Amino acid sequence: MLLSAHSAVLHGARTSAEFAAVISALDTDLNAAIARKAELEKAEDKAIFGDGDLAEVRAAIADCNSAIGLLEKAIEGADVRRAKAAKDEAEIDIEALGKDAKAKAAELSKRWRKVYVHIEALRAELFECDALKRSLVATDGEFEKARRPDLRINLTAVRREAMAGPRASIPARLSRPAVQVDKLLTSFLCLGGVLDGRAAARNKVDGVSSKSDFHHPEQGA
Repeated sequence: MLLSAHSAVLHGARTSAEFAAVISALDTDLNAAIARKAELEKAEDKAIFGDGDLAEVRAAIADCNSAIGLLEKAIEGADVRRAKAAKDEAEIDIEALGKDAKAKAAELSKRWRKVYVHIEALRAELFECDALKRSLVATDGEFEKARRPDLRINLTAVRREAMAGPRASIPARLSRPAVQVDKLLTSFLCLGGVLDGRAAARNKVDGVSSKSDFHHPEQGA
């Protein structure tokens, strides 16, 4: 049978790629059948004038036409199934993308919650640091009155030592809002940042203009 060579693949094809492969193979056979028909038509012309068996040639042409029709029908059917398979695959891809998006949204929510927890914990620590700093500033005043400057606490040195250490590098594709937040956060770790009273007075901090603002080597806490 004409399609017997392709029957296993035709029956087993399920994906758009498998149907495309079947269509390619059928196209090869169709082109061969069309080429054979052209040769037979030449033979028919000769047979009409006695060069060959006209009935045999015409029977061969009829078989060739039948083969061409069958191959074209098989290709048309395979192409319809290929299009449907491609549509189904695209829908499956969208569903998978949707599931992935939901999973990422859940992870994002979890990480935002961690950010919230850390920020609230940081605020509480900052309140305590501020209270201790104000207490030490008042104590330094008492040491001045008592003419004991040797007992004064260098608050800048305390903060510099406590906040020394490695810093995480910024990811290459960090969004602009995230960069601004990172600069604000790192300003807490640097002299001249938001915890520096003189910097606050100078900049009226409502954001961070440049990371260089927070790396002045000698500004106090």
